[in-house]
Amino acid sequence: MVVVMAVGCAENRQYFRPTEHVYGETLHGQEEAIYALVGPFGPFGEAKVWSPGAFRENGATLLHVKLDLHNTSGVPIVVYPDRIRVDPVRVGRELLHDLRPIETQALSIAPGAFGRVDLRFVLPPTVRPAQASAFGLRWQVQNGPQSYSQLTPFLEDVGRFGPGYPPIYGYGYGYMCSAYDPFCTRGYGYGVGPGVIVEGSGISGRSRQVVRTR
Repeated sequence: MVVVMAVGCAENRQYFRPTEHVYGETLHGQEEAIYALVGPFGPFGEAKVWSPGAFRENGATLLHVKLDLHNTSGVPIVVYPDRIRVDPVRVGRELLHDLRPIETQALSIAPGAFGRVDLRFVLPPTVRPAQASAFGLRWQVQNGPQSYSQLTPFLEDVGRFGPGYPPIYGYGYGYMCSAYDPFCTRGYGYGVGPGVIVEGSGISGRSRQVVRTR
């Protein structure tokens, strides 16, 4: 019975970690990708991007991502619903593309303020959380006449949170992944697709910096 319960928990929850710009952690230990927000007219803030994971909720599998933003400029930072996507998502041997978040309300962060963008992406009905092993978050923020666009890649986090699952790349599934698979070729790049968005409220002091040797 204990084993069955453990397997059930593993099937219904998956954790992820960003794979670049990982310079911090939340208070609960989730790794954060941290980016300096810089546009054509100079720096305007900082973004911390992280994921609480994928969970089974009310019969659906939801992938959660959060953006903690600090506005250091003199005009608002705005996140618009048509400029965020999860693309791609690796589920087993397949790639899912162009997933929109549930949220539709834009978030505006005042000059000098902190704000959080909470995003939830619904995976297909037959997908269990443990089947999702990697994804890319395409996001953009607007600051007056300038903007910042980025793609943050995430992989499943098996080192910190319990039993291991098959490796993300082709050899873990007994096949060679496609040259068009960005998680195989590591060709992440920059930019955003057509999008979605988010809700949020002001926050501060929820993260701690971690110095890492590279």
